[in-house]
Order: sequence, then C-alpha cells, then structure tokens
Amino acid sequence: MIQDPRHNEINALVRLIEDPDPNVYENVSERLRSIGLPVVSILEEEWSRSENGLPHQGKIEKLIREIRIEDIKTDLHKWRESSNRDLLKGAMILNKFQYPNLDFANIEAEMEKISRMVWLEINDNNTAFEIVKVINYVLFEECGFTVSNSEFLAPRHSYIESLLKSKKGNQLSLAILYSIIAQRLKIPIYGVNFHTHFVLGFVDERQTLKMLGMAHDDRNILFYINPERKGKIFDHNEIENYLRNLNLPLQKDYFEPCSNSQILKMLIQNLTVSYSQAGEESKVEDLRQLQEILG
Repeated sequence: MIQDPRHNEINALVRLIEDPDPNVYENVSERLRSIGLPVVSILEEEWSRSENGLPHQGKIEKLIREIRIEDIKTDLHKWRESSNRDLLKGAMILNKFQYPNLDFANIEAEMEKISRMVWLEINDNNTAFEIVKVINYVLFEECGFTVSNSEFLAPRHSYIESLLKSKKGNQLSLAILYSIIAQRLKIPIYGVNFHTHFVLGFVDERQTLKMLGMAHDDRNILFYINPERKGKIFDHNEIENYLRNLNLPLQKDYFEPCSNSQILKMLIQNLTVSYSQAGEESKVEDLRQLQEILG
C-alpha cells in the first residue's frame, strides 16, 4: 500500500488533539478536516489506543463524523450536478452515512445479478403487465425480498446495502430497489409519491395505452405497483378512491413520477425520523445538511 505523503503531518496533528488549549484544538481539527478521509484511519487508531479517557475519545469521534459527512456532502453535490442523477449511485452515497466502508463494486455486482435474472425471463413481446409479473417473481419469490414487520422504523431498513444482505426493507427502499432494477433494463418504472405512501408507476413509454385497451389520460401512467405488497398492481381509480376516503384532494403530483432527487429527499426524511426516534440528534443534524444540498 502506498503511504499518503502527508502521513507524518497527520500523525503529528492527531497527537495535538489532546492539547488542552482550545485554540490549538480548533486549528488542528480544521487542518485535519481539510485533509479529509486519509485522516480517518489514523484517528481510529488513536481512538483505540487512547489513554486519555472519554473527553479525548469524544473529540476524535466528533472529527471522524465531521470528516465523513463532508465526504458525503461532496459526493452528493457532484451527484446533484450530474447529468443523469443515477438513483443507485445516489442511494449508495446516502448508504455511506451509516456504512462508511461500503463496497460500491459489490452493490453494483448484486444489482447486475438481479437485473440479469429479470432480463432472462422477459422478451420484446411481453406486455407491461407480463413484465411486472416477471419482476415481481424474481424480486419477491426467487430473491425473497420483503417488507420488514419488526422494528419497521429502524434506519437499516432504508439502506440499500442492508436491504441486499437481509432481503428486508421498508416501503421506500423496496420501491427504490424495484425501480433501479427496472430502469437498468430500460423498463419505464418510476417512483410515485402520494400522501404517506410511496409506490411505483409504469409509464407509457414502452407501449401504447391503446394496445392494452385502456383509456388514456394526461398522467401518462399505465398502472401502479406496490412493492410493499409484493408488486400488487392497481389503477388510477383505486388511488382516487383511497384519497377520497381520507378526504384528501386529488393533487396532480400524486399521479406523476418523482425525480430521483425527490426520492433521495424522501429517503433522507425517512432516516431523519428513524434517527430522531432513536435519540441520535447529531445524525439528525447531519441529515438536515444533506437535505439542504438537494433543495
């Protein structure tokens, strides 16, 4: 492994963290934050061998958290400015909030594996309903993905890495997985947010409504899919009836696909609620900073 040329400087700065002078600590921490991720492993080593007790370890933990959140903010800024705002890439960036050593290559490989399983089962003659039936079978029967019924608000259920390992997620993370797989195969399935539910919509890009014998409307969605219920399909009328039963208005955005930026914002909101309920206020504040980047 090639050693960072700043290794000696970093070590010297880390040793100065325990200096009782607050001005020294402020200058040292500012320099360490400016160096960024190469500092983290050395800080972790210092934390493990520290003999100066909890106050010193607390300073180190705070620095590590600040450095890692700045790295995520940098990546999120780049993602926001990118031309396609890839949903998987965005989800993996947020995944680093809880799992900083995430292996992007492993996630990509797993997504490719699932996508191939779906691809092998579909053909150009399939209708939209048949395509969704295949995706449902692969995700929920062959792979075993399901919504978690225990500790539903636990943060881990919002993270893509945890979902791929445990096969358990929440309504939003399952929908994100479903959408990513579909879009990798050029299948026009996108997130739709209405009221407190997040579902998916099959957009009329692959085939016409006329072919399916369905009436056309200006919302351009053939039908909706609920990953929380193993991909159950439902139509506009069912959504409208649901909203009317709750005495809610039929807002236009309840029937339109979300942007990937909107989906990431919802993911951050989910995590904010989860960490707030767990009493982890420092993480809640960090998430607010990430939310601001997405607007």
